[in-house]
Amino acid sequence: MHRFSRVLSLLAVTLPLGACAVSPQECDPRNADAGFATKFGCNTQGGYAQRIEQKEKILLDERKTNQLFRDTYAALDKERSEVGRELDRQRSDYAALNKAMSALLAELKQKTRGNQRLQGEIAALEKDMAGINRQDNNAAVAQKQYELQKLRTRLAGLEGDLGLR
Repeated sequence: MHRFSRVLSLLAVTLPLGACAVSPQECDPRNADAGFATKFGCNTQGGYAQRIEQKEKILLDERKTNQLFRDTYAALDKERSEVGRELDRQRSDYAALNKAMSALLAELKQKTRGNQRLQGEIAALEKDMAGINRQDNNAAVAQKQYELQKLRTRLAGLEGDLGLR
């Protein structure tokens, strides 16, 4: 009995001392190698609670970063669709202009059949119009759409590098 009380008092003295030396980094609940004193210290000193708070802060920070990525992706997608709509609108406007110009020139050709000078001017207008038709008038809009897609791809790579994907 005397021996038991001696062991118990020795344990009572050393256990709190061992528990005092525990840091929050040592308080990993998955650590199967942690001794009783470490676990006891983590529990009584609030090491587990501090670890949970640290992990929650990291999680909240990662969620905030993830939300910023999602907001950026949404803004890029919106801009890309707006650029696409603008490109479609410009193509439609250009086709309407082209049709109206062709109809006007055809009408003028009929009305000025005998006049060589006016026929020459109409031919010059048709030549200029053909040159304009060969040009890519939508290059700026298409280039912007391409650049937006490149930016989106780079962001996706960054998101993957950050481990958020």
